[in-house]
Amino acid sequence: MRFILRTLAIFAVATRRLFAQRGLALATALGLVASVAIVMSIPLYTDAVYYRILQEELQKSDTSGELQRPPFAFMFRYVGSLYGLKQWEDVQQVDTYLMESGARLLGLPHKLTVRYFRTDNFRLFPTEDLAYADVKDPLAWINFAFASDFDQHITLVEGTFPAVADSDPETDMEVLISQAIADEFGIQAGERFVTFRQVQEGETRRVVQIPIRVAGIWTATDPSEEYWFYRQTVFENQFFIPEESFLLRIVPLLNDEVAQALWYFVMDGSGVNSSDVGWLLSRINTVQQQASSLLANTRLEVSPQDALYRYRTSSTLLNILLYAFSIPIIGLLLAFIGLVVGLSVGRQRNEIAVLRSRGATVFQVLGIAALEALVLGAIALATGMPVSQQIAQAIGATRSFLNFTIESDLRVTMTMATLRFGLAAVVVTMVAQVFPSFGAARHTIVTYKQEQARTIRPPWWQRAWLDLLLLIPAGYGAYLLQQQGSIALPGSPALSGGPFDNPLLFLVPALAAFSLTLLMLRVLPLVMAGIAWLAGKMNSVGFLLATRYLARNPGFYSAPLVLLILTLSLSTFTASLAQTLDHHLYDQSYYRTGADMQLVELGQSNETAGTPPGETGAGGAASGAASGGESSTIPEARWVFVPVSEHLKVPEILAATRVGRFGASIQAQGSWVEAEFMGIDRVDFPKAAYWRRDFASASLGALMNSLAVAQDGVLLYRPFMRQNAIRVGDQVQIRVSSYGQRADMTVTVVGDFNYFPTWYPDPEEPTLIVGNLDYFFEQAGGQMPYNVWVKTVPNVDYEKMIRDLRSLDISVLNWRSARQRIAEEQRRPERQGLFGVLSVGFLAAALLTVLGFFLYALFSFRRRFIELGTLRAIGLSPGQMTTFLAWELAFVILLGLGAGTVLGALVSNIFIPYLQVGADIEAVTPPFLVEIAWDAISRIYLLFGLLFVAALSVLAALLLRMKIFQAIKLGETV
Repeated sequence: MRFILRTLAIFAVATRRLFAQRGLALATALGLVASVAIVMSIPLYTDAVYYRILQEELQKSDTSGELQRPPFAFMFRYVGSLYGLKQWEDVQQVDTYLMESGARLLGLPHKLTVRYFRTDNFRLFPTEDLAYADVKDPLAWINFAFASDFDQHITLVEGTFPAVADSDPETDMEVLISQAIADEFGIQAGERFVTFRQVQEGETRRVVQIPIRVAGIWTATDPSEEYWFYRQTVFENQFFIPEESFLLRIVPLLNDEVAQALWYFVMDGSGVNSSDVGWLLSRINTVQQQASSLLANTRLEVSPQDALYRYRTSSTLLNILLYAFSIPIIGLLLAFIGLVVGLSVGRQRNEIAVLRSRGATVFQVLGIAALEALVLGAIALATGMPVSQQIAQAIGATRSFLNFTIESDLRVTMTMATLRFGLAAVVVTMVAQVFPSFGAARHTIVTYKQEQARTIRPPWWQRAWLDLLLLIPAGYGAYLLQQQGSIALPGSPALSGGPFDNPLLFLVPALAAFSLTLLMLRVLPLVMAGIAWLAGKMNSVGFLLATRYLARNPGFYSAPLVLLILTLSLSTFTASLAQTLDHHLYDQSYYRTGADMQLVELGQSNETAGTPPGETGAGGAASGAASGGESSTIPEARWVFVPVSEHLKVPEILAATRVGRFGASIQAQGSWVEAEFMGIDRVDFPKAAYWRRDFASASLGALMNSLAVAQDGVLLYRPFMRQNAIRVGDQVQIRVSSYGQRADMTVTVVGDFNYFPTWYPDPEEPTLIVGNLDYFFEQAGGQMPYNVWVKTVPNVDYEKMIRDLRSLDISVLNWRSARQRIAEEQRRPERQGLFGVLSVGFLAAALLTVLGFFLYALFSFRRRFIELGTLRAIGLSPGQMTTFLAWELAFVILLGLGAGTVLGALVSNIFIPYLQVGADIEAVTPPFLVEIAWDAISRIYLLFGLLFVAALSVLAALLLRMKIFQAIKLGETV
């Protein structure tokens, strides 16, 4: 009975406490809702995006024709031509199983079932050729078949549906024939034919003869209907009869009447999600094995099985990836919850001590906290479910960081698996809420006062040197990233395809930011002490009080400062990483293409020589001559091209330049080295081509000017020059050839580069020589095919542009667009998921940090009510008091913003360059340029500026309303 009463007391106290602290409860609930919603949104997004991919895979057309089956179609089939013809009795068991229990065991809503059986081939003859059946070629080879509900999906072009045949073998059996075979042989309804087939019976053979009458001619009502399990051409030579005719006429005449048996099920898979895949695959395997055991070699030939395996694996991996990326964000949300709960527990410590002194047990105190956490968790779960669906939709609409402009068509549905994630989040947040009560529950009123009277000690993590210990794994992670970056060679299977595939690359910077934040909190009291010493030399009382208070009570502001520094540092890092990845996608796509678009063109030739160029450039590979061998004997080709200026007649094209790539060789250190020559137009190239400042030591304009000064000038790859002791101003011998034309040239090195658009500096590939295209054509004796790089207007219609170019007699073989590739990459599920989670987490962390800091300011005022009243009583004016609170808030906010920004920029510059990893040279070219996201950071500055004004206004209003006689009193602080 005592236990029941104590339990009821817990409920009563917890309920009253929640209502008494409605503001704190609401703030805690907001943090819980944000945490639960973000946690649940990740499986919702992954399930939705991979369900879309699953549907796209399942709806791909049949490779053998234009048939497009429904996504969740299942086809069980026995093929007699492969495994032997069967009698009707042989297939009855599997037929009964699949039709009665097999489809039901698949566990999906049923939409359509089709049974289809056909015989082996019969020879078809007109009735007048009956006497010559053994020596004359048949009119056609046909099969007899039936399919369930066949009459409901066809249209009769002529005639009627066939009647059921009797068992008399001499009477005509009515059939339906396809319009295709009727048109081919001019058959009309009512005509009679005879079909023959030889049947093997032991050692003898007998002839089966079936007279038929064409009752009608059919065509499919809708060939794209879900009913059709085969493309229409399969049915052209099949004579359809009622199932009863098959049983009464065909089965008695033959001992091998089943040449093919097929069961086709169309299910509704719209409700399938990742949590259903396991049991669905298990059921499919069970039905497949049972059908095969009833009739050997019955195979499941069409099913979503393989796509479901890929769906489950991909969605699971993406879940893990996004959760790993969101750990720092969820950690920030938990820190907010811890701050708010800490404020609540700090306010209740005296109350808890009184309860313990009056007989309450530790279990009861913790039970009160747990019940409060349970109530708030239930509210957060109920509210977080619809919010998580909206977040999942927002993630699906993410184009880049804080950019939600992609039209999202995701099917977002709540599942039990997602709900389990939400329950797990509630449990974790409950622990975060209950944990601060452990310390308070240990004290009675006596021990609590003793604890207050003791000298304030550093927090436990400083006494344990946790901040320095955490720097060890962070430093080791940085070392590993540095080593990985230095060995990121093409073809290395150990490397991932980028930060989207390796979340550990993101956790190491977050750990570094956290450890540096704790380390900074160890140093900040010393900084504040120095500022307080300087403040003593000044005349501002408010400034002096604020600095001395912060210097003497570091534990008071450590929790909000940790939250603030972590928010700024991680937000700076995540925003900078997102902006760097965004810009790198642009750089990578434009480097690969060379400009907005690359047009693969071919002029007109009066001779046939060489091979037309492929997508990567004109000219193809180097010939033997280019490699230092003898001159090619291929006859020279003469090419005629439309002037490149004609491209500018197309309204969408703003600039165009010719770029030719040809096989070459260069003489270095006395031997010929394989190379590639890229000829450019020095005037037009800067107008259309993509360029970045770090591609060369000189600017693009300076390089083009160098080529203008010397017609025979070339640019060389800087490491190649260093390796072969070539300097600017040296002359080198090169050979360039393509399409049977070769030029031996002595050229002058006028500049160098580290990167050049469309060329990848692979040590195993030929080096690059860049020179004047017209000079090479002069030396080669004529022009050769080249590509054209163009700069286009935004939102160009590519197909229309290509049609306009071809109308100008410009032969465009192929084209490649940088913007199109960027748009495709932006819709990658991993990229959308990462940017969406980071964007949502950035917003949630920033807003909740502001809310937490505002609550800290208010509760700080209430906790120091007597102290502030005493200061008023000894003569401080309201203005001085406001200045005191303003400087205190300003110092904490400025310290947090400054330290967080410095740490975020430091972590970004240290770690982001090492996040560019890849298994090929294209993944790491061009290198990252770290972009600090000052726009996103400035938004946080603005947000906290508004917070400062709002908090100071509220505190000033409270100061003006404060009554000294209420503050100076006996008893405890309110």
